[in-house]
Amino acid sequence: MGTKLQPIPELTGLYIRNLAANLIGNLTIALLNIFTPLEFLKDWVLFLSQGGWVLIPIFIITAAIIVTSLQYSIQRPISRYLTFLKRDENIQNSFKLKARQRLLNLPVILGGTNLCMWLFLDIILAPLMYFFLNMTLSSFFYNFFRVLMVGLITSFIAFFLIDDYVRQKLVPILFPAGKLAAIPGTINISILRRIRVLFGVGTNAPMVLLCVTIAFAIWELDEATVTTAQFSRDILAFSGAVFIIFIIMSLSLNLLVGKSILRPINEMLRIARKIRKGHFHQKVRVISNDELGIMGDGMNTMTEGLIERDRLRRGLYLAQEIQQALLPQKCPNIEGLDIAARSLYCDETGGDYFDFIGNDSAQLNAVIGDVSGHGISSAILMASVRAFLRQRVHLPGDLSQVLSDVNRQLVLDVEDSCSFMTLFYLRLDPENRCVSWIRAGHDPAIFYDPFSDSFDDLYGKGGPALGIAEQASYEENQKNGLSSGQIIVLATDGVWEARNKKDTMFGKKPLYDIIRQNANAAAKDILDKCFQSLEEFQSGSLREDDITIVVIKIVG
Repeated sequence: MGTKLQPIPELTGLYIRNLAANLIGNLTIALLNIFTPLEFLKDWVLFLSQGGWVLIPIFIITAAIIVTSLQYSIQRPISRYLTFLKRDENIQNSFKLKARQRLLNLPVILGGTNLCMWLFLDIILAPLMYFFLNMTLSSFFYNFFRVLMVGLITSFIAFFLIDDYVRQKLVPILFPAGKLAAIPGTINISILRRIRVLFGVGTNAPMVLLCVTIAFAIWELDEATVTTAQFSRDILAFSGAVFIIFIIMSLSLNLLVGKSILRPINEMLRIARKIRKGHFHQKVRVISNDELGIMGDGMNTMTEGLIERDRLRRGLYLAQEIQQALLPQKCPNIEGLDIAARSLYCDETGGDYFDFIGNDSAQLNAVIGDVSGHGISSAILMASVRAFLRQRVHLPGDLSQVLSDVNRQLVLDVEDSCSFMTLFYLRLDPENRCVSWIRAGHDPAIFYDPFSDSFDDLYGKGGPALGIAEQASYEENQKNGLSSGQIIVLATDGVWEARNKKDTMFGKKPLYDIIRQNANAAAKDILDKCFQSLEEFQSGSLREDDITIVVIKIVG
């Protein structure tokens, strides 16, 4: 399969197999005739020995000509299709569909054609033999029955032989991408039906032959004098012949049918082992429209999905590396401040954002944000806001103007996508012991004073999230009189909205307790305690949102 070109096969193999099925059917009945305990066969042998044998090659040649002519007409669309392929000519879709339909139906059509042909010959030849050989009425009916059995055996064998050749030689040419089951107007022979047909050939056919032969033999006993011992020996010999012939035939067909079932299964197992090792560019060779063919098409579709998934996964890992590179690799070193920050995404990429912008040795500009949703789209929006902020903060204007301009630009980009980003911008001047902030739809920062053991949320006058309203305005808030030991914590809602297996939210109280209990610890230790507590709280449950925490402690 795949892009590898395959040689165009000839259809000679189909003719050979169909003729072989007819010869096997005739040979089977001929061998059984030798052991059949019927008197009329003695007359038939006498007729042949007196020159009647000439009729046999004439009969065989006539049957072969009829079979070959009918088969040529039936296979015409397939042979024309292969001719076009050899000449590398364009093939109309309608004709391609017709050729594919004929190919999939070919085993059933040729099997039915053989049966109809032998039934037709039976209707013509049986009366002729009745008059020329002066047969009895019982002999006439038995002869009619035997020729009919030739047709049945021939049609069954032709079906399996043609089906095997079609699968191995022609299906890979006409169906290089598989998907045989998707072709309309075809006869779908399930695996169960194949087994039932095989069972009928190997079990029911010999039983019918044996029972009918015994019935006709008993019918002749009224007109012939045969001892019981002789009749028993004849029946025993005939039964042994039926047993041996049909055992050989059944084993041969079992091997053929078993191969048609086991080969696709082994192929799928081989592909599955390779896929498990990460080799996704593998295709199952689909050669049937039964259950195994549908499974093969399903595996091929699955591998295509795995290839796409692997490509997306690699892209996500690359996006993750890029996004992680956009986040600060280390916290700024500002005298009088101890700073620690970390982001933890629930997917490869996320919408949480923190940054330290335009910092010098005198003051801290810390930003934390949360984009609606998470994943690639959120990561792109987060990167855009980061770029807007970093560009705008170096231009003239206070914090209110900075955020208003960034919001205006973001609305132009995302107003049709309904995306937005909450943001908290904090500017801290340790020398003057003051902090300023602007809140754009984000949760307030947590302010803890260890001397009074009190918490204060930095609300102030806020504005809407970025990307919602183009004319939104943002007002700067300020707090003075900072002192050593006070702690400011910026976080996204993924912290207090985190849920455990019992669907209980983490909340803000545990966060307050961690800050209070570790007030004398370094900012990094406080940060580690927060993430450790969250991890223990969510143990065994799926993280559903990104988590970002920035801890700022005033020291010195």
